[in-house]
Amino acid sequence: MIPTQNPIQPVVIEGGWTEASQEEVKLMEDVQNVEVQLSKVKAKQAKNRKPFLNKLVKDPRQLYDQPDVKRVLIYRNGDPKQVTYVWGKNIEELLANSTSKLNLIHPAVILYTPDGKHLTTWDEIERDALICVSSGETFISTKEHKQKIQIRANYARVRKAYGPAATNIVVEAKENPRVNVDTNRCLALPYKDDCT
Repeated sequence: MIPTQNPIQPVVIEGGWTEASQEEVKLMEDVQNVEVQLSKVKAKQAKNRKPFLNKLVKDPRQLYDQPDVKRVLIYRNGDPKQVTYVWGKNIEELLANSTSKLNLIHPAVILYTPDGKHLTTWDEIERDALICVSSGETFISTKEHKQKIQIRANYARVRKAYGPAATNIVVEAKENPRVNVDTNRCLALPYKDDCT
């Protein structure tokens, strides 16, 4: 212990644990050298680097402009049981994605609301709306779709029960004096070459 004139630290202890060893001094010098080297590298990189935003966007307001992509629920015309999500930036993209998602044979051409209203502009389509997709045919409600299925089922039942001849329908028209119609021609599709 060595006395000093300093009122803050009147006694200085030499040696022991308070004095840094040669290894510690060397390590501290190495750390300082690495910090200086790192600061030089960072300064060099900062000089060469252009701001990231300048590369992407020239106008900072464009950062907040989001594309007008809408996600909607779509279903095939007349069949609202098979529903799936589709995304699009415009009607054409929505129709193309609908064709692929629903595996339509013919490309989707028309969009309808579930009430049957024809959608023609992008503004009419709301996000997460339920939309009917059609390949060109008019809107078919669920009730009409069930009726079509019922007609086909009845047709198949009749053919199975009574044979193929049971579904051959021939329509004969009576002559009407007010309307000039040739009644010798077949009005329905012939089974065979009955009409010539």
